[in-house]
Amino acid sequence: MSTDLGSRLEGLVSTSEAGDYAATGFHHKHTADLKNLVAIAEASAKAGYFLEMMTCEDRREDAQAMRLCYTFNALEAVDRHLLKVDVPPVGAPNPSFTAPTLNGVYRGANWFEREVFDMYGVDFEGHPELERILLPEDADFFALRRDFGRIEDAESEDDAEASDD
Repeated sequence: MSTDLGSRLEGLVSTSEAGDYAATGFHHKHTADLKNLVAIAEASAKAGYFLEMMTCEDRREDAQAMRLCYTFNALEAVDRHLLKVDVPPVGAPNPSFTAPTLNGVYRGANWFEREVFDMYGVDFEGHPELERILLPEDADFFALRRDFGRIEDAESEDDAEASDD
């Protein structure tokens, strides 16, 4: 059932290039606007591709965004497509990040999105049960954000001893 996914993504992706599968594990690399994410997932599903993996990168320092990374692959013949989508911040001084859920297209997105929500704080609009999956429900932090647990923010031993006196 799988067809050339690249041709189905024309007009939906911002950039597209051939990947070096031997070096990177991807046959194709794409970037896209957040507004096209669901349409890209639908095109991938119609072409017979499954959602192999999804994760996030904290790119707030250089791209002022959280970056969602998706891998779509075909079962018949391996054809791995890497898709990167930036999720811009909304609000200040504590911005939030929101992306549409792919759960309606790929049921497997449910757990991937819950993990990204839990570890990076990205909300997935329309997700049927967006709740923490690894951390306690009352956690007030996102463990995989770059600014979590920075050593320079930790209290030094001298400071701790001074406060005990």
